[in-house]
Amino acid sequence: MVTILEGTGLAHDGGAGKRQVTVGVSQLALEALAGDGVDAAAPEKIESALRCYLGDRGMGRPAWPYPGFLRGSETQGDKQVAFEVEEGLWLDFAEEAEKQGVTVEQLVEHAAFYFAAELDAGRVTQRILDDLGSAESGADS
Repeated sequence: MVTILEGTGLAHDGGAGKRQVTVGVSQLALEALAGDGVDAAAPEKIESALRCYLGDRGMGRPAWPYPGFLRGSETQGDKQVAFEVEEGLWLDFAEEAEKQGVTVEQLVEHAAFYFAAELDAGRVTQRILDDLGSAESGADS
């Protein structure tokens, strides 16, 4: 369930380890996530963006950490986006934001652009193919 709201907030979902989260992100970040798709589909990709971003932690990619030149600036946050996210993933993400010394909103925005760049470069597709290949070879053994 995804909705774009006017207010900000955080509510726990009674469902299976999911949490309803609301963050402010820029219209540009939403458009980057939507790609060629419908703009309303972008919030549905935020959990994937968070997962992809944290998955690359420790890989040494220069684009991974929050950019130093943006530290101390505020995100545009012109769109309040509500989405469901796994509790553990959200806690890990919030912890990473704290480690990097930025707000969760700043890191969500960065993760959105990071994920969009990975999609554009075809690396997300390659990861899926690699995962399928390793799952198939594991089933053969």
